[in-house]
Amino acid sequence: MTILCKVRTGAWLCLVGLGLAACFETEPLTEAASRGLQPAAGPTEVVLLDRSVTVVGPIGYCVDTEATRESDIEAFVLLVRCRGTLRPAPVLSATVTGLTAPTSNDPGALRRLAGFLSTPAGRAQLSRSGDPSEVTVVESTYANNAIWLLIEDHGNPESFDPSYWRAVLPIAGRIVTLSVLSAREHPLDSDSGLATLRSFVSRMRGANVEGG
Repeated sequence: MTILCKVRTGAWLCLVGLGLAACFETEPLTEAASRGLQPAAGPTEVVLLDRSVTVVGPIGYCVDTEATRESDIEAFVLLVRCRGTLRPAPVLSATVTGLTAPTSNDPGALRRLAGFLSTPAGRAQLSRSGDPSEVTVVESTYANNAIWLLIEDHGNPESFDPSYWRAVLPIAGRIVTLSVLSAREHPLDSDSGLATLRSFVSRMRGANVEGG
């Protein structure tokens, strides 16, 4: 797969595809679901990777600190509704990869990645299990310097609906993926999910103005 990526789409796109592997997110999502995805007491944001990236959700969301994972080069953060918030809300996740975002020298890089993610190799990177046959890319749009994906993944942890929204974009000089997931028993409609994702993207960009 690496050779094909280099020949057809460029080495950067191939490396990003490999860095987006959603199976990195499966373990913390599964563990959080096993605890019942209860409202969190805070904090509302977390600073990661040598204070280079701030993760913050829309108003009313708090960080599930038990589900946070951080290594020297990448991190995963789960955000749930804050304790005291009465209405049910989808679960949000942010995955900060170890990959540097494309520079202005290659303005079409993200647009090419959007096309790649609909291929079998791309769907393997989006899959929670790594199996592209479990993933359908229902919608894929490049707009406002981000890729907006509506995905159906039957490898999602059991507590979550298979359909969810994901954005792939540069934040603080890194490639970041932001997701909006709903409980299987309380699925979100597509428009509500996209609206929540747009709010999430806006808050992340606002918190990382210099690098985003």
